[in-house]
Amino acid sequence: MKKFFIIFSYIISFCLIIFFGINIFLNNYFNNYFYKTPNLVGLTVEEAEKMIPRKTVSINVAGKDFSNLPAGEIFMQEPAEDKVVKRGRGIKVWVSAGENYYEIPDFYGQQLFEVRSLLEEKGIKIKDISRTNSELAYNCVIATTPKAGEIVDMNDGISILVSSRASSKTVKVPDVVGYTLNEAEKIIKEQSLFVGEITKIEVPGLEKNIVVDTSISAGSRVSAGSNINLIISR
Repeated sequence: MKKFFIIFSYIISFCLIIFFGINIFLNNYFNNYFYKTPNLVGLTVEEAEKMIPRKTVSINVAGKDFSNLPAGEIFMQEPAEDKVVKRGRGIKVWVSAGENYYEIPDFYGQQLFEVRSLLEEKGIKIKDISRTNSELAYNCVIATTPKAGEIVDMNDGISILVSSRASSKTVKVPDVVGYTLNEAEKIIKEQSLFVGEITKIEVPGLEKNIVVDTSISAGSRVSAGSNINLIISR
């Protein structure tokens, strides 16, 4: 019986050594290589950087937008709170511009009706529309007041300067056949042109959203601001 208790005590001692040894190893390993993300929502970027210990993670501002938090406070983070991440990784944060504030996008070259629609969706009024001669196509936005990138009160509205006449400048139609729709739209826009109607057709063996033809042949010269219709695979 005595021998049984001795063996039993050895087994218990061995298990306790293994248990505590593993926990010590895991704690040291975790602390050296991993970090549990804190809750940064409601803090300013400066406060968040002071709160996080050095050499753990970094704060990267990914954007700014209006929210229900005061201006300057973090309203969203990625990864979220209590997520285990490797040390040295960056935490993306989005900073509030306030409840009634809006960052003016870059509307240069866009048609007035498109810009008006976007502003109406956001509840931002257009205070004034001015016109001047420009190389841009008729009714294209030249500039805004306040300018692109500025944060404004949504109730103040913005003023827009647009082109008053069709452009005399001509550009070459790019060859976008074989490109995806997204790629083609980017290439066409870079040439001061616009994508017009998009028609979809069945093309056996071809993946969807590939440009197969354009309304104006590649290499043709047209006025800047013209529309190029596309035919893409369905």
